Amino acid sequence: MLYNYWLTTWRNVTRNKAYAAINIVGLAMGISACILIFLYIHDELSYDKHFSDADRIYRVVSDASLNGDIHRVAASPGPLAPALVAEYPEVVHATRLLPVGEQALRTDDKAFYIKHVMYADSNAFEVLDFPFVAGNPATAFKHPNSVVLTEEVARKFFGGAAEAMGKVLKHIQTPLQVTGVISVAAPSHIKADVFIPLHVGAGEYLYFLSSWDNLSAYTYLKLHNPEQAATLQHKLPGFYERKVKGQLSGNGPTDLRFHLQHLTEAYMDNAREYPISEVGDKAYVYLFAVVAAFILAIASINYINLATARSAKRAREVGLRKVAGASRTQVVLQFLAESVFLTLIATFLALVIVELILPTFNAVTEKQIDTVFLLTPGLAVALVMLILLIGVGAGSYPAFFLSRYKPAEVLKAHQIPTAGGAILRKALVVVQFTVSLVLIMGTVVVYSQMLFLKNKELGFNKEQVIAVKIPAIGWVKQKENLALIKKELLSLPQVLHTSSTQSLPGQPVNVFPFLIDIDHKVIKKSLNNFRVGYNYLQVMQVKLVEGRDFSESIQTDHQNGYIINQAAAREFGWTGNAVGKSIRGSWADTTNGKVIGVVQDFNYKSLHSKIEPLVIMLDPNFGTLLARINARANVAATLKNMERVWQNHFPEYPMDYHFLDESFQQQYRAEAKMLTIFTYFSILTIIVACLGLFGLSSYTAEQRTKEIGIRKVLGSTVTGIVLLLSRHFAMLVLLAVALAVPITWYSMHVWLQDFAYRTEISWWLFATAGLVSMLIALLTVSFHAIKAATADPVKALRAD
Repeated sequence: MLYNYWLTTWRNVTRNKAYAAINIVGLAMGISACILIFLYIHDELSYDKHFSDADRIYRVVSDASLNGDIHRVAASPGPLAPALVAEYPEVVHATRLLPVGEQALRTDDKAFYIKHVMYADSNAFEVLDFPFVAGNPATAFKHPNSVVLTEEVARKFFGGAAEAMGKVLKHIQTPLQVTGVISVAAPSHIKADVFIPLHVGAGEYLYFLSSWDNLSAYTYLKLHNPEQAATLQHKLPGFYERKVKGQLSGNGPTDLRFHLQHLTEAYMDNAREYPISEVGDKAYVYLFAVVAAFILAIASINYINLATARSAKRAREVGLRKVAGASRTQVVLQFLAESVFLTLIATFLALVIVELILPTFNAVTEKQIDTVFLLTPGLAVALVMLILLIGVGAGSYPAFFLSRYKPAEVLKAHQIPTAGGAILRKALVVVQFTVSLVLIMGTVVVYSQMLFLKNKELGFNKEQVIAVKIPAIGWVKQKENLALIKKELLSLPQVLHTSSTQSLPGQPVNVFPFLIDIDHKVIKKSLNNFRVGYNYLQVMQVKLVEGRDFSESIQTDHQNGYIINQAAAREFGWTGNAVGKSIRGSWADTTNGKVIGVVQDFNYKSLHSKIEPLVIMLDPNFGTLLARINARANVAATLKNMERVWQNHFPEYPMDYHFLDESFQQQYRAEAKMLTIFTYFSILTIIVACLGLFGLSSYTAEQRTKEIGIRKVLGSTVTGIVLLLSRHFAMLVLLAVALAVPITWYSMHVWLQDFAYRTEISWWLFATAGLVSMLIALLTVSFHAIKAATADPVKALRAD
């Protein structure tokens, strides 16, 4: 019986190659998109699950009170880890990670800037067992000055993991011996290219490790068993009252609350400030899952429409089978077998498509996904279930629809009345285009927002500014070289101004408490702040609206001078008269701090955030070097001259530079990535939806063949007939537009709430997307409409 089903299916496929090809291609496109989305979601949800004891590892996160506001922070105080180990037997190990960002490392003949450098406690690999490809995790940090590299860094410096072992790298002026090489192929929220023992940097980072006021360390606990987490969490408020509250100096948070967060939940927690590295977004995961379901539904609807479009031709086949003794159940099974068979072929084609485009997909999503995931037993079973789901789901309606025909009716008639079926098919097309239009319109809104972010007036000029990373080579030498290199760069005709900054626009800034004299009453308030060098305002072209800039001729600016933004002046009631007002850092030795200038509000954070009060302080001796170049300067020649100056002072290190406008846009990588993905899937959905429309227009033209012949005999023109056949399809698309607009408007309105500054959702965005979709749909329909309108009416009328 099964053999007969497959044989009959194969005959139908070979006899109707065009329809079979459309079905298979449509399903393959939909299934391949779903597989890609599934792989993406699987990767997003698998972060940190590869650690052996992931079920009993927890990160300690903090809720910090500042100025009466609660800041949910991913980090915790440095002394917390050893205190918890000493206090609670539930904790087997507690370890701290201290990310220090991009750092310069070198050998005798090579130097590179490594993006993610991490200080870690000596027991870090007992808690987080990254797989070692060389070395022993138990002894990796036993050496006084050791360093553990990733495979990529080991290859970059030494050619490979084995070759790296025992070799020496220099960080600042400290020689570090390579004692281990790890693999970071599995996804983790902890991004580290280099691990350095925390005691190596203890002198430089002593404040971060010893102060309860500073939330800079990331604390991870390994418990005896996961059931103890709830018990330990219940004890943490008492721990704070006994051990922490009295240690707070007032120069940081006024209150702290600690929470245990399961390791595998860390990556998806995008609500906490200062994450250890980039985080995911559950909303996008859910959204992609919905998109996958919609694409699958659209592809399945295509099969239904194309199958029922050929119902007139296959009705006689059903009648003959029933006359030959086939039951309705057997007819249903025949059509279901055909559907599953086509789905199986489409799935194999989809796997080929996935394999071909996966490198591009990985590049777009910044993933390292491998189709080997599909070969695991669980996922292989899921793929088989998907084939059955699509095959049976898409084939059920055509199977039951066609199997209901009675032999006596179908064997004496050329056409079968299908009013109910027609209504359903049209409804399915409306659903297809509604989903497609929601994706297309949503993509247009995201593009509009990205364009808005790119072109918004920021209050500073990010164009023509080159930012250069200064290598950590020791405080005195770094200070001397930075001053000299600024001076020499100014001698270049292409360079207009130079400065330095602790924080580039869009990067995190410090939050420290300041003492502010308002109406002769001193209040303490935590404010955003960062330090800059001389001429920062000129380099960034930030407008000074009151007072003056920092001056090299006024020595007290370094200790007593503060520049605030307009938001701070408004906050303190100093609008128009801020200069001379008393303000100082609560940690500062001086009591003579004064506001020397007020700058126009500028977006020093990303456009996700509103402009908040800001304090700018002077420190010309460290930070990122900034150089504003002439807009008419030859960029390549300018960079070459800058590198020549650089080599005079840092001959052992390459000049690691970037343009400020490019780095500023990097903070919107997640949105840009989503835009690219949605663009591809939007194009896919409209193509697949048009395949469904193609099938329905074919069915309609077939059903109205004689009507068209009569109309032509009576004088109807080709144009008139094309319009007649296209009219109701246009109405279906218009209905889809009407449904898609409110859905898109609401969903994108919610998405835009994540931005403090956002584009307007204009009517023309929807109108443009709707018009383009209408034109595409009409072009699709016109193929069969024109074919039917130009057919010989004599042949059409002779059919009866």
